Amino acid sequence: MTRRRALLLAAIAALFWLCRRAYWLGCFNDDAFYLIGARSLLTGRFAELQAPGAPPLVAYLPGWPLLLAPAAALSGGSAEILSAYAVGLHLAALALLGAVFDREVSPELSDLALAAIAVSPLVASTAATLLSDGPMLFCAAAALALLPRVWARREPAPWLGFGLALGLAALVRPNGLTLAAAIAAALALEKRPREAASVLLPAAAVLGAWLARDAAAAGAPWNYWSEASSAVSGGRVGLASNAAFYARELFVRALWRPPFPAAPLAAAVALAGAALAVLGLRGLRSPSGRAAAFFAVFYLLPVLAYDRRASRYLIPVLPFAVLAVCRGLSRLGGRRAAASGAALSVALSAWATAGVVRASLDPSRRVLPKPERAAAWIAAHAPPDAVLAAEYDGRWSLLAGRRAVHLSYDARTPEAVARLAAETGASLVVVEGQGAALRPAGGPFAAPDAAELSRLLAAVPGSVRVFADPGEGVEVWRLASPRP
Repeated sequence: MTRRRALLLAAIAALFWLCRRAYWLGCFNDDAFYLIGARSLLTGRFAELQAPGAPPLVAYLPGWPLLLAPAAALSGGSAEILSAYAVGLHLAALALLGAVFDREVSPELSDLALAAIAVSPLVASTAATLLSDGPMLFCAAAALALLPRVWARREPAPWLGFGLALGLAALVRPNGLTLAAAIAAALALEKRPREAASVLLPAAAVLGAWLARDAAAAGAPWNYWSEASSAVSGGRVGLASNAAFYARELFVRALWRPPFPAAPLAAAVALAGAALAVLGLRGLRSPSGRAAAFFAVFYLLPVLAYDRRASRYLIPVLPFAVLAVCRGLSRLGGRRAAASGAALSVALSAWATAGVVRASLDPSRRVLPKPERAAAWIAAHAPPDAVLAAEYDGRWSLLAGRRAVHLSYDARTPEAVARLAAETGASLVVVEGQGAALRPAGGPFAAPDAAELSRLLAAVPGSVRVFADPGEGVEVWRLASPRP
């Protein structure tokens, strides 16, 4: 590693640390469950420790909790230590990506590309969180950086071992198997089907074995498959609108964010970015580069078919989009054009990321404020053995220090809510308006909004609203004790 790159990574570490409080632990709910999963693995099982009876955890995969378990064991509950671990993982990913990029572009352009990735508000704002998108990027970077070491091997043993290792990536994100598929595709491109199968099949076997465990424990298909099937059958998947959304999020908001809102300019930037990326994918020199191109495409396909949209889903492919765009600019205008494009991305992103730093330093500027008053009320007024029901049950278990269950999607009538209380022992229901962006537009997996849920709870016999904080957008309702 050059001295310049080491200094760059040190500066990136400082930036990520400054941004660490832009989001709070539990903000996304998913991050809370990854921590719950990590803590449960330390007890020898993968379970919902926050729920009564600690049932098997089947809604999340165990790859990231497994990587997170050492930090969970050493943190003593400290969010700062957990954030430092997440930042370290992102820095390791960037260092490994530098080795991948150096095989395709000059070291100087690699450094500019790494800076563009790190300063992007999408990456900077989430680098200290416990979301699984960054760990997925780490797995991809590690696999692609190590790929040249095994590429020349023709015997099956190294590829089988590599495939088993890629099984961990398949357990990090629901579409994590695409990393093994991408490396297999790069091998197949060179007419090496035996090695391709030796990589893909072990990784698929690891994922398949875990999904079989989940199906046996839950008695139902994989939740992601159920949601995707429901969206497709209900006609709620708009591939074209999703493609437009993610093109804008990737090339405009994450890379070349204009300093002022302008729809025509944003559309032009998105189209230009996509065209440059396609141009840059041509003539990739290294096996790692070709596998990275396949990974970006394969990883995006299920994202486009998913009816929940989130910019963070792009984090694992953002670096490879940057690499492709830099190569595309280089093909059109040489190294100077590529360096100028990357430098422009850094400059434009720095303005937006400065806002992330301000939000990290000043909680009043956060996009999603932490509901501290509601959590404090529950901690003070709910008995230690109380059970909460909430749409974001992992979040509220961490915030309030109480057991929590998910407010099931089929609890849409007063009778269903009363039945949920009787079955789970839930005595309090948390109603909040945060996080609506990740709710599907309709169908059986669409949760009611806060106003609708409040009206529903008001119709449940014996229910009483015991807390309301309009500033935090949170209500707490007490349910009548179920009859024996």
